[in-house]
Amino acid sequence: MSTTDSSRKTLYLIDGSAYIYRAFFALPALNNSKGLQTNAVYGFMTTLLKILRERKPDGIVVAFDERGPTLRQQEFKEYKAQRPPMPDGMSAQIPYIHRAVEALNIPAVKQAGYEADDLIGTLAQKAERAGDDVVIVTGDKDMLQLVTPHIRIYDPVKDKWSGEPECIEKFGVEPARVIEIMGLMGDASDNIPGVKGIGEKTAIKLIAQFGTIDELLRRVEEVTPPRIKAMLIEQADNAKLSRKLATIDVNSPVEFDAEAFRVKPPHQDQLTDLLRELEFTALLKTLQPAAKPAETPAAALTIIQDEPSAERFVKSLPTGSPLAVQCLLSGGASVRADVLGFALSSGGQTAFFPLDVHTYMRPITTLLHDQTRTKVVQDLKATLLAFHRIGVTVAGPYLDTMVADYLLNPNRRDHSLATIAMEAVGHRLGKSRPEAKAPQSL
Repeated sequence: MSTTDSSRKTLYLIDGSAYIYRAFFALPALNNSKGLQTNAVYGFMTTLLKILRERKPDGIVVAFDERGPTLRQQEFKEYKAQRPPMPDGMSAQIPYIHRAVEALNIPAVKQAGYEADDLIGTLAQKAERAGDDVVIVTGDKDMLQLVTPHIRIYDPVKDKWSGEPECIEKFGVEPARVIEIMGLMGDASDNIPGVKGIGEKTAIKLIAQFGTIDELLRRVEEVTPPRIKAMLIEQADNAKLSRKLATIDVNSPVEFDAEAFRVKPPHQDQLTDLLRELEFTALLKTLQPAAKPAETPAAALTIIQDEPSAERFVKSLPTGSPLAVQCLLSGGASVRADVLGFALSSGGQTAFFPLDVHTYMRPITTLLHDQTRTKVVQDLKATLLAFHRIGVTVAGPYLDTMVADYLLNPNRRDHSLATIAMEAVGHRLGKSRPEAKAPQSL
């Protein structure tokens, strides 16, 4: 912003509807395990989180288009009429995007008859008058008409800022006269006709010479070449209508509430539940430190140091209950790493067996060979190889949680134990010591 007054707060206004489309068409068709397409939600959320994380705004609002006809469509029925219907894969994600905004505790605004642009324009000017600096988050060039010394445009996809100098560089005029150029050149994306035959360069040249559409039409006899003059005379009404359609309504019925728009902590439980449902594990990991989950009771851990303690552990386990198995390996490739020990857990009882397993192997041999117990491991192949290197065999049946997670979530790349724990129970696993790499086993 042009000001250096640190007392001015910064309000970010997000063009929500535009970024839904942008995310949907920019990202591959991601799906969760239930078949719900999630790419638009994911792209939308990452954009919001990036802004919150990197820009640290004082306030933030997301503006959405409301369903139903707009005032512009009542004025010109062909307005945006060429656009195809929203794809089913996108429309199914809209409720989740609204849930995401609510879970992030970000205010959202929408109003029947008005577009998101109008709500943003109104809030931007009201916030500026209230003493705030404003950042409009959009990739829409039409928004340049709103730029002032205290209102700028930011496109997070391109990481591009636009203020008055950028507006003049692009259109050759100050922001207030962008609508004059838009009225002449039209906007194919919104089906705003403009003056057919006049493109951006000619429109910029004409407005630079005459200042406004009204003045241009008043002095149309001065226009050269004759072909352009004839177009303007024949399509004068189109030019005026197109300027009106391109003009953002800065008097739409939306209220500026500085306190309500201030950034607040997310509703963590709602956010966690939503991210699990959508299977956004990476985002869940990122946001987990801010969560306040219920304390997970620590499992009772016994360090086995002799044969009697091994016998007591085996006898304490419920008959036939699944047996979780994890090896502790040294650094290096898991197929060649040294075994530092292993852990067994069943029925709430957990024990760690240090490296010298032969001292107390007899009491657990029967346990490891018990075919009534399912051996639950993460990365079965690596675990069986590790046991093989110390002369220990483990009988089935087996449940490989890594393979199971792949079958449930084939589109996800990360099937680590940390990811599974985060998604299934919202628990972040502790990090291993640098000198000891835990295999992906449990």
